[in-house]
Parts: sequence; C-alpha cells; structure tokens
Amino acid sequence: MKQFWTSHIPLPTRRGILLSAILLTLSLSTPVAAADGPCVIPARGHFYIHVGAGGLFGAFAHDHLIEAQRIEGCAVIDPNDLTHSSIKLTFSTAGIRVLDPKESAKDRAKVQTTMETEVLHVSQYPQVTFESTGLERSGTADALRVRGNLTIRGKTQPVVVPLTLTRDDGTYRVRGEYKLKQTAFGIQPIQLAGGTVKVKDEVRTEFELFLK
Repeated sequence: MKQFWTSHIPLPTRRGILLSAILLTLSLSTPVAAADGPCVIPARGHFYIHVGAGGLFGAFAHDHLIEAQRIEGCAVIDPNDLTHSSIKLTFSTAGIRVLDPKESAKDRAKVQTTMETEVLHVSQYPQVTFESTGLERSGTADALRVRGNLTIRGKTQPVVVPLTLTRDDGTYRVRGEYKLKQTAFGIQPIQLAGGTVKVKDEVRTEFELFLK
C-alpha cells in the first residue's frame, strides 16, 4: 500500500519529501550547539536576595534570605577588551528558595508560598532574565559596570550592575551586589497586620557566579 502511494507522487516531489524527512531527523537527533563563550557552572557560587522588614513594628518582624538556585546563561568575553563582552542570564522562578535559617520549616514554607503566589506569580512568569547591553570599566582592572535589561514578572527595566570579573585556570569568577525596588517591576511589597509590618520595597542582591 505504501509503495503504491509513493509511486504515484512525481519524482521531484518525492525527493523534496525525502529531504524534509532527513532534515527533520537531524533536527531531532542533533543537540543544540553550545554557546561559544563560557557558561554558568551549575551548583557553584550563589545568588542571594536579602529582603528586609519595615513598618511601625518592622523591628519585630523578620528579614528574609532568599536564594536563586537555578541560574543558566552564557557570556561572550573578549579577553583583549572586556568592554566588548556580553552576557545573558536566566533565573527559574521555580528555583528561587526561601532559606531563612533561623525560622522553622513551617514558617519557611509559608513565606515560600507567599513569594511564589503573591510576589513572583511563578505559574504565570516562570523566568527572570538579564541581558547586557554594554560594559564599561570602573576604576580597577577587574571592576566593571554592566548595563542591561532586567525582566521580572514580565516587566523590563534598564539597570546598571557593578561587579568584578577575574579569571583563574580558564574559569571566570563574577562577584557583585545590586539593589532594586520591587515596585519598579510592578510588585507591591507584602504588608501584614494592617500595614504595621511590611516588606521593604528595596531588596539587595549579592552574587558570586562561576562561568567556564
């Protein structure tokens, strides 16, 4: 039956079908080529987010320590002129975890749920992304200021992130700190007890990433 069907198809058409099948097979069996530049080494380094408490009774509330645990991305680094380099990072919102080492497991779980459903809206916005648009030196040879676009909960804002970049045995080490306001990305800081206890709008990030 199959041979009867193909025999009635013109030869040029059959060749086109055969070529399409070959290309489809290759596309399914051949992995996507890796980026030319160094990429983030999984499970090495850290990316912490420090969230403070404020309000009338803020002193009695707890600050929170949060970690982005699943970060992917690659860079294009020009060793002769770092200002010609670029980087793009992706943070999985499902991989952002509340650490809060001084809190009970029950309280951590409550904060985790609140963060996922009321702050990040994980099901609707599965990723946070950063893509650089330019680099410039800042003082010492290892210090850089990276301009780029940060997207959180579907809203993109231009940012400038100061960092240091060093290299050892082919591995790049990126360290820095950056502060941002939640409201800049359409996030309303959580308030409790009628606003007497609330999360501060400004949060501080602290990171150390390794790329190879």
